[in-house]
Amino acid sequence: MTVFRAFAIIIPTAILFGAAGAGVGYFLGVAAPDYYRNVFRSAAKPDFDPVAVGLGMGLTQGLIAGLAVGSVVVLAVSWHRSGAATGADQNRD
Repeated sequence: MTVFRAFAIIIPTAILFGAAGAGVGYFLGVAAPDYYRNVFRSAAKPDFDPVAVGLGMGLTQGLIAGLAVGSVVVLAVSWHRSGAATGADQNRD
């Protein structure tokens, strides 16, 4: 697998998971703002915005999950194509 192809898998996966995480975090911030108020100690401050916290937390956690999933996919495909999975000495790309 080429480096370009690896990045072509990892980057869109990270973006997709990041967007999904941001959506879930935003939804939690709007639908259940007490969730974030119970999770963070600074929630008692008057300027605490559970929607912004949810959006930010969801984005970062989704991005990290997407990077991890994309990396595992790249590693699995590379391992399989290297022939290590079957014991064959075929290096296909």
